[in-house]
Amino acid sequence: MMWMTWLFTLDHKRIGLIYMLIGVWGGFLGLSLSLLIRLNYLDPYFNLIIPEVYNYVITWHGIVMIFFFLMPVLIGGFGNYLLPLLLGLPDLNLPRLNALSAWLLLPSAVCLGMSMIGGAGVGWTFYPPLSGVGYSGWGVDFLMFALHLAGVSSLLGSINFICTIVEVMLEESTARHSVLVWGYLFTSILLLLSLPVLAAAITMLLFDRNFGASFFDPMGGGDPVLFQHLFWFFGHPEVYVLILPAFGVISHICVTLTNNDSLFGYYGLVLAMAAIVCLGSIVWAHHMFMVGLDIDTAVFFSSVTMVIGIPTGIKVFSWLVMLSGSMSRLGDPIIWWIVGFIGLFTIGGVTGIMLSASILDTLLHDTWFVVAHFHYVLSLGSYSGVVISFLWWWPIITGYSLNRLLLWGHWIVSMIGFNLCFFPMHYFGLQGLPRRVCVFDPEFCWLNFICSLGGILSASSAFFFVYILWESYTVKNVVVSCWGSNSLVLNVVTLPLPHHGDYIHTSIHWVF
Repeated sequence: MMWMTWLFTLDHKRIGLIYMLIGVWGGFLGLSLSLLIRLNYLDPYFNLIIPEVYNYVITWHGIVMIFFFLMPVLIGGFGNYLLPLLLGLPDLNLPRLNALSAWLLLPSAVCLGMSMIGGAGVGWTFYPPLSGVGYSGWGVDFLMFALHLAGVSSLLGSINFICTIVEVMLEESTARHSVLVWGYLFTSILLLLSLPVLAAAITMLLFDRNFGASFFDPMGGGDPVLFQHLFWFFGHPEVYVLILPAFGVISHICVTLTNNDSLFGYYGLVLAMAAIVCLGSIVWAHHMFMVGLDIDTAVFFSSVTMVIGIPTGIKVFSWLVMLSGSMSRLGDPIIWWIVGFIGLFTIGGVTGIMLSASILDTLLHDTWFVVAHFHYVLSLGSYSGVVISFLWWWPIITGYSLNRLLLWGHWIVSMIGFNLCFFPMHYFGLQGLPRRVCVFDPEFCWLNFICSLGGILSASSAFFFVYILWESYTVKNVVVSCWGSNSLVLNVVTLPLPHHGDYIHTSIHWVF
């Protein structure tokens, strides 16, 4: 039976598609929650949903987008599907572990649904004492169970990726592997280092809530700031976990298009990514400037956070240098998606450098400026990485081309929607408007209306993109792809198509 073959499959491609389906479900769930948030801001006082439920929506939106959309699609989905092909292997080294990591997401999603019944208005950061037993209901426990299971899933997948990639690199020590392979290796290492710390933090919180422990309760000798240290030791590397696969995708495509070996090329991209991983693992407390850090500690975390801008800048300039050699492909929508990614991510990076200064962070902490910053990095940067991955590998995975005219329309709608939704939030933050508060000064009403309009356009672009993929699969304009067995050359050959305006890759040659 067909469903039995999928249920017990060990094939990396099918497991990748299972991850992808779970991720698409999570993406549209998180998108609908974000639309509820934006619709709630259409009026400054008469809210669509009551404040308590609004806090629930804020919490689930963050959790769902991170753990049930971006990670399953970018890491589980494309990682499982592409890594064996990029490494020239028939499958990943630990296929049973791989299957277990995919199916663990289903009970995790069930626990997420149970938390929605019980309610969990603690934010995605779970800060005590708000997440303590006296302030929140049983929905918080189920949300932590969901995170535990999703974390175990990610840990198993990371172990599998590391074992597979390291073995191939040791056997082929002189081979030059795709930047995307390096991206998945660095991502897996970060997950392996940071996820156990999150698991320890929420386990202690569960003991505080249910078994009378006092890890984070000052009345029993605990310290709520300890939870913040533990959470952000995971939470800041998690930012790079979500963006590094997108970095790898962009770098892979740019290197493929130009085959650039200069300083601003393959080696610069890999070394910059390694530097980002090392520096990004030791800056967690820049999220905690408001807890009373001493001046030396604050200066250290501020300085190291600013230094991360150097390898990040190297990557951005490398991409621009390589794109400048691809001027003949300006009619290709994927080039403009990469340009859009660089622009959006650069805005998020510059505002991040601003927030790294402890003095500025003290002024802008918990305002809409922070929301604008991390959404430009994650919501727009990582989501653009998802779209670019589909554009680049859809013809290879399915054998069908995408309609070029529709893709142009999708890019325009997406970029307008993204910036209308999130750019005005910088102004809200500079004016001191607090985030996670569903009432606001009526003078901001017209700007909130623009943000909500941008949110609706962004949501429409997501449905538009699904239609483009569906149209490609139904029209079936064929693209023939073949893998060279000896040199591992990915060579996409395009066939003449009967309709004008069809988007296809032209002569992609890349030796791994």
